[in-house]
Amino acid sequence: MNKIDLLVPTRERLNLQLTLISSIITTAKNINNINLYFGVDQDDKYRDITIKMSKAISFVHVIDIDNQGKFIGLGKIWNQLAKHSDQNILGYIGDDMIFKTPNWDEAILKEFDPENCPKDNIKLVHCNDGHRNGIMTVNAFVHRKYYETLGYFVKEDFLINWSDHYMMQLFQAFDRITYKPDILIEHNHWVFFKRPIDDTGKRMQISDKTPDGKSISDALWDKLGPDRDKDALKLAKVIGIEPDWSKIDNKFRDKRV
Repeated sequence: MNKIDLLVPTRERLNLQLTLISSIITTAKNINNINLYFGVDQDDKYRDITIKMSKAISFVHVIDIDNQGKFIGLGKIWNQLAKHSDQNILGYIGDDMIFKTPNWDEAILKEFDPENCPKDNIKLVHCNDGHRNGIMTVNAFVHRKYYETLGYFVKEDFLINWSDHYMMQLFQAFDRITYKPDILIEHNHWVFFKRPIDDTGKRMQISDKTPDGKSISDALWDKLGPDRDKDALKLAKVIGIEPDWSKIDNKFRDKRV
């Protein structure tokens, strides 16, 4: 039987952690369908409180992140969480998200039932985030088979942005994306003026800048085009069809491909 492991990097955000936990408890049809993994930096000043919460709430787990006193990037944290997970369905989730649709867990699990999922289990399901009308996979659910095929959950070169878009393009290349507009997982990101930017947000923004003020993650998008092609070929071996290369950005690719 499939279950969902929600993988969530977080730092010094007790209020958002509590909101996320509450939203899961109040909307899930069966809380036993879900594990929530928080990736918490070892130098997080609220780490001990988060651990206390996890001991009091059975589906919440804390994974210590050895961050060596610096921001190591969301991608690396997501990958460390994936290594600790043990269920088939992995959820790419931010700590600033709120589940608002009743019985969402049952609906997600149904998407990965044999009658709704390819035999190879390569499929991405994403939900309404309240802002983007499905054009970005800012929340995502994939089968463990995807993680095992690539050898990682997300492309960890990206510190704060683009890892979702990287994942999205790979699934688009095989037409293996399902959008669920009826399931709302609201993204209360500061860019939508849902809340002010906090110290954690500022820290991430600063860490992603080069000395001349440019985004490290933005610059990586073109550079990693060949990597996207390589990952698509790994998936192609499992799926058994040629990727639609027009769906994958790679300005270095031979145009004859």
